[in-house]
Order: sequence, then C-alpha cells, then structure tokens
Amino acid sequence: MADSNLMYAITTAAFVIFVIILSASRAKRYRQRTAPPVASSENKKVRYTSDGKPMSD
Repeated sequence: MADSNLMYAITTAAFVIFVIILSASRAKRYRQRTAPPVASSENKKVRYTSDGKPMSD
C-alpha cells in the first residue's frame, strides 16, 4: 500500500512540474512575440487600386 501511494505521489509531482515548465515556456514565448506598442510608418495600411498599384493619399 505504501509503495502505491509513493508511486502516485511521484507521478503526480512529475506531472505538475511538467505542466509548470510548459506554461513558463509558453509565457516566455508569448512575451517575446508581442510587438512593442510603438507606431511607425511600416505598420500603416496601404490601399491598392484594382490593378495592384498603391493609392496615394
């Protein structure tokens, strides 16, 4: 009985640690991917005519 409880505790702890590691790496990847909140001319939407040329403002 003690052996099965010990194995259950080890398995549960390993799973919890695995979930913590995955969530930490996901949070880190999300922080790296977000763009800084700075407006630049590169982010402006450009409208195009029907023949594919950009429209002037």
